[in-house]
Amino acid sequence: MATELTGIEWRSDQWLFQFGGLRPENVLEYFSQSPFWDSSSNNAVLKMQTQHSSGLQPAAHDLTRMVGVEFAVTHADPPALFVITKSRRSSPTRTTPLAVYYILDGNAYEAPSLYSVVSSRILTSVKRVEAAFDVARAHAVFHPATGYSWQETPAQKAARKAALRDIQQAE
Repeated sequence: MATELTGIEWRSDQWLFQFGGLRPENVLEYFSQSPFWDSSSNNAVLKMQTQHSSGLQPAAHDLTRMVGVEFAVTHADPPALFVITKSRRSSPTRTTPLAVYYILDGNAYEAPSLYSVVSSRILTSVKRVEAAFDVARAHAVFHPATGYSWQETPAQKAARKAALRDIQQAE
């Protein structure tokens, strides 16, 4: 399992100043400086193979002919937003997304997975339901002769009635 990097924000002001900001043609170079970059990716291998070859540029090579991990800019709204997808290429026409990153105003982030977003929301919801039951439990009173009854102060009763009125008026 890969290391979770969603809590990291990365930025290189020096790089941005030196290269005059981000553009679609240089955003992957900027991203390659970040901790999110995989130095064994097809992009990195291609860059190493072509760095000393005159006339050969990495863009001239077709990454689709390579198999392995690659990075690609999948959305660009320059200069503020760039979305980069890390994928595993198994054939010229087949890729499997592994992670999504975004660069917003020069700050690079890893986007959380759908699983982590949904599980976080569910956990938050469950905790709130537990808190509601704790409040309800504090007001429930049991007597052997009468069973369960609800105990609330006059202020709580007034607040409940006001809330019900507000709900009815909103409908």
